[in-house]
Amino acid sequence: MAAKSGPKRLYSDPIYKLGAVGLAIILWFFSVSTSQFVADIIFPLEIRNIRAGKALSEEAPRSATIRLRGTGRALAKLYLLRPFSDLKVVLDLERVRRRHVFYLDEYLSANPQRIVIPIVGLKENLSFVEVISPDSVLIVLGDYTERVVPVQHQVTVEVASGHVLVGELEIIPARVTVRGVVEAVGKVDLVRTMRRTYQEVSAQLEFTVGLLHPDPGKVLDVSPVVVTIRANVQILGERRLDEVPVRVINIPADLNVFVSPSTVALTLIGGVDLLARPDSELVEVTIDYRSQWSATDPIVQPRVAPHPNLSRFSNLVPRQLELIATRQSP
Repeated sequence: MAAKSGPKRLYSDPIYKLGAVGLAIILWFFSVSTSQFVADIIFPLEIRNIRAGKALSEEAPRSATIRLRGTGRALAKLYLLRPFSDLKVVLDLERVRRRHVFYLDEYLSANPQRIVIPIVGLKENLSFVEVISPDSVLIVLGDYTERVVPVQHQVTVEVASGHVLVGELEIIPARVTVRGVVEAVGKVDLVRTMRRTYQEVSAQLEFTVGLLHPDPGKVLDVSPVVVTIRANVQILGERRLDEVPVRVINIPADLNVFVSPSTVALTLIGGVDLLARPDSELVEVTIDYRSQWSATDPIVQPRVAPHPNLSRFSNLVPRQLELIATRQSP
């Protein structure tokens, strides 16, 4: 690795150093100069005062390039502090009902206060010259609505050998709110997460993941924008239950029904933490009299319903039971 990185550093370091020196010289020149210069600055566009019950139905540009005039010192300060300041151009939609075109040169010439430069003592030394791009911004409003939809994960968890994923991945929150114009929101039935894959997982897993835009190109707001996902990964274990009661269901009111034997034994396979629960929470064994009873063949096979988060069951003993039915005395 050292042999490969040497040439790269030999050529790249001087380039970076020369670039830094060049930038420093330019900024120094501007900063000591009181002469007037012009500079093109990219400002984020911020839309304010959308009417109640309305929302953007079409995407608007996110930024505009503005040409400003000022002293070299003022422009240098603006360049240096721009990454740390909330520069923006504000589009005020207070009077917009459905559709409006902002011609930016005309709009900012008449409303220079809409160019926000929150750096103390700087705005007074700069003046607006013109808008470089875009020439105009089209605003289209539609009726606002919101809808709560489920989150669908795109996460794969591959457990390590000797472990098991207990249950489904838990998404918190399981539902999010989508806001926007009626036409766009009505087409959103769910919101998907970004794709993630985890391998050789051998313990509880919890992480946050971002949500994908439900309909790229449409102006929609999703809240929240990230969800938490939990994976209940446990060591794979077995537990033998020797006396699980068999319950007969759907018995006619005029019959007494018995099963022989009245208990079964079986082995449950799943996460060790889940297997530590009481027997009654882990499995239910039943016989449905209505669907399983036959006067010609009283031998039936019980139905085993293990906890849904268990992997499986095995070694059911006995596999067949005798169902005995007698009529109740009048």
